[in-house]
Amino acid sequence: MSQLFETLHATVAQWRQGNQERYGGVVLVWQGEVYGWKNCLRDAVHERPGAYAIDESGHVFIAEGGDDQNGAKCWVVVDPTS
Repeated sequence: MSQLFETLHATVAQWRQGNQERYGGVVLVWQGEVYGWKNCLRDAVHERPGAYAIDESGHVFIAEGGDDQNGAKCWVVVDPTS
């Protein structure tokens, strides 16, 4: 799992460097690519299952449940040690 965290954090750090007007909030990542930013973590129904959200502090969340058409059911904190 640590490789996933390293990759996500590197991807997000690079995006934040190039988009400094978007401070704080969460950066949204799908299949290794940043696809959006939001000022806060919002209802997962607007994201597809498997999308990641990484906040300013480096906490990682994954959208789980649901389906691609209807969106995810919830955000779950990803434990970096598992």
